[in-house]
Amino acid sequence: MSVQGLTVPLRFRNGGFARKIGRYISGFVALWLCFVMSVSAEAAALKFAIPPFLPKAELEKSFGPLVQKLSEMTGTPIDLEVFPNYLAFWQETRTGSPFDIALDAAPTTDFRVARQHWHVIAKLSGTVTQSLVTGPNDAVLDPSELINKKIAVQPSPSVSALTLYQLFPNPVQQPQLVFVDSNRAAAEAVKAGEVAAAVIPTPIAAGYPSLNMVTTTAPLPFLAVSVSPNVSPELAKSLQSALIRLSETPEGEAMLQQSQLRAFTKATDSDYAGQEKLLEGTFGY
Repeated sequence: MSVQGLTVPLRFRNGGFARKIGRYISGFVALWLCFVMSVSAEAAALKFAIPPFLPKAELEKSFGPLVQKLSEMTGTPIDLEVFPNYLAFWQETRTGSPFDIALDAAPTTDFRVARQHWHVIAKLSGTVTQSLVTGPNDAVLDPSELINKKIAVQPSPSVSALTLYQLFPNPVQQPQLVFVDSNRAAAEAVKAGEVAAAVIPTPIAAGYPSLNMVTTTAPLPFLAVSVSPNVSPELAKSLQSALIRLSETPEGEAMLQQSQLRAFTKATDSDYAGQEKLLEGTFGY
């Protein structure tokens, strides 16, 4: 073919065919990329977040077997995620909770449900309280005796800190707060005489019989397991079933006892409704 005496090269005369081949190649590459991304997403492990109630080593010892067992029972890769301190945990929580599953206290559980569209699927059975404790040689009958004295506590919004602010609502009549990284550290500080008192969960206080218990708070629903909106309803149901079945088999019961965990029971968002109000006044709430 020629135009004004010029011959059009073959590669231009077959341009339509080349464009078709290019489209086929582009389509194939796009499909391949989608497939690779899909496989990667499926292979990515879910993150199971645990607040720093205890030192990292204790958390891994107590909850590592639980997370591994849930992974086996659901056929889904799950990794345990822990945090260096409560401030780091709260920063992650208030800015979007970039994990998939959480075992958490009532106030922050309800915070995620109300503001981040998470859903509660199970809880550790029963309720939990916080206790104000003093050293073995310090007999205190009323919290007011501790005004201006050192009290160890995890930073807000740990339930221990929220409890302390309720015990001492007057901002000019409060103790000197000594922030620690875990409830264990708070108990050890008061036992060693480094502080006058501590606010810690009652189950942990029970492990220190030499400490004196000044007062105990009203009970809250115990730790809840909730899932993010990124977890499919099918997987959420599978996780719920696995958690509840743990206490129904000898192997699962042994694992719970070894990890010093109670049995899990079914729970819903409504069981924790209103608990986020305890966070009022907390930075970032």
